[in-house]
Amino acid sequence: MNPFTIISDLETCYKYGKALVDFCQRWKDADAELAERVTTVELCWITTTAQMQLITTLHPVLKDEVRRILDSGLAVLARKLDLAVVQVKKLQDPLSDARPGFLHFRRRAKGAKYAVYQSTLNATIRDLEDWQGRCKTALDLNMRDPNPVIDEKLKTMREEKQAGGGAATRGHTSTTAASPLSLTGGIRDALQPSGTQPSVFLPTMPLSTSPIPFSRAKAACMPSSSQPARWFILDTLPCRPQTDVHALNDDVRELARKLKRADPFAFGLLNCKGVMRVFGQAPNMDLEGFDLVFNVPEGTDPRQMKSLRRLLLSGREGGGPLSLSRRVRLAQELATSVSYVHTFNFVHKNIRPESVLLFDGDTGSAQLGGSSVVATNRRSSFLIGFESFRSAGRGTSFMGDQDWEHNIYRHPERMGEFPAEAYRMQHDIYSLGVCLLEIGMWEPLVAYTGDDADASPGYGRVCRDFVETGQPWVCFKDHLVGLAQNELPRRMGDRYADVVVTCLTCLDRDGSFGNQPEVSDADGILVGVRFIETIFGQLNEIVL
Repeated sequence: MNPFTIISDLETCYKYGKALVDFCQRWKDADAELAERVTTVELCWITTTAQMQLITTLHPVLKDEVRRILDSGLAVLARKLDLAVVQVKKLQDPLSDARPGFLHFRRRAKGAKYAVYQSTLNATIRDLEDWQGRCKTALDLNMRDPNPVIDEKLKTMREEKQAGGGAATRGHTSTTAASPLSLTGGIRDALQPSGTQPSVFLPTMPLSTSPIPFSRAKAACMPSSSQPARWFILDTLPCRPQTDVHALNDDVRELARKLKRADPFAFGLLNCKGVMRVFGQAPNMDLEGFDLVFNVPEGTDPRQMKSLRRLLLSGREGGGPLSLSRRVRLAQELATSVSYVHTFNFVHKNIRPESVLLFDGDTGSAQLGGSSVVATNRRSSFLIGFESFRSAGRGTSFMGDQDWEHNIYRHPERMGEFPAEAYRMQHDIYSLGVCLLEIGMWEPLVAYTGDDADASPGYGRVCRDFVETGQPWVCFKDHLVGLAQNELPRRMGDRYADVVVTCLTCLDRDGSFGNQPEVSDADGILVGVRFIETIFGQLNEIVL
């Protein structure tokens, strides 16, 4: 691939994008609702240009596979921006230049014409944000490449930005949204640390904890007499029998160190304050596990936390079922979270609804002017449940369990107490597919009697139907694929169903994800590229 093709595509996108923003700015005074959309377009364009500058600097050291994703995305974005410019030009009132202001635009425009303009702006916002998501994910994935030239170029960009007095780019829905450079550079710093790193281990803190129903995580409060109480989320990693405590200690240190760099709204992973060691009772005081201490995302209410399992079991939210758009948004967010676990060079090994926390509030859309919805980038769900994680480069323990409610989220190769295959990233992708199927069907695979996680698990409708066939659990995968192919399209559409099938068959020889030899490399970048192309990108292209 010609590395300079991407520069040409960047120039084309910049030309069309700047022209679009210039036209939009001329109509800022036309209407309050239009003005808000125009402002959103402007802010989206600021972030987009910052990402383009990052690509321009890094393109010589990008992996060919990552460059291909970016080049393809830029070509699509250029076409969409060009179309938006054409639409906006058609809607311009030719008499407007002869009059002061443009307040007459709304009065003179026909209703249909005005609606088209609104639709064009909304589509532009969505297209820019979709491209930003794919671009950011691909660039961040490339940070796994140990090439030292990447560090040199990032250092140069940081110095230039500091000399120019640059500030963080502020998104239109997050009060502290970081710039593309700080996000991508932060991941690089986490993956390729330099110098002495401060300890991530914390002293025992006086925390008051409360359970989060149907989740192993707990809400934790540190009371204070002089200031508002501070809230955290505790995610416990137990030391199981036959656990290599020294290896687990090293992995926990690395996980916490990397997640201290996590931007929760960008990565779908909570920002880590540190780790507390958990000891048993005297006199032995044996190490029993670790508590990951996560900061509560800014602007969220920890008292409104719930697990995805709880939401699935309730079946309803706010007096009505979860909307189709909310389910798609939730699936997109979960896919992002899984992608960044892998970007940080870990495998999760416990992706299921109990490991997803949701916060009430703005969860995917914002009302503007009481009429139309404009896409936003503020997420509401975050992946936790790291109790079984390990470094992607560390050898697997080949240890599992017999709990059916855990095994239904595992690939057949990884079911049971002694799995047959070593754990790899595709096994996380399979688990993601099971969760996406559950979200799409909006039927819990696991049902509980009672209102807390201590209740005994029972079969949901899907599992009950499978058990009645008399087949062993290793055949459950085929049952899920059948549901994804036959039932899911009617509920979520063909594209969503195709993504679920891709996840569930990601280790099949004839699956669309690709054979193992085709997606294997020393840095794990090829798996990430295939994930972006066949799963993440496809989910983000779903428009409702």
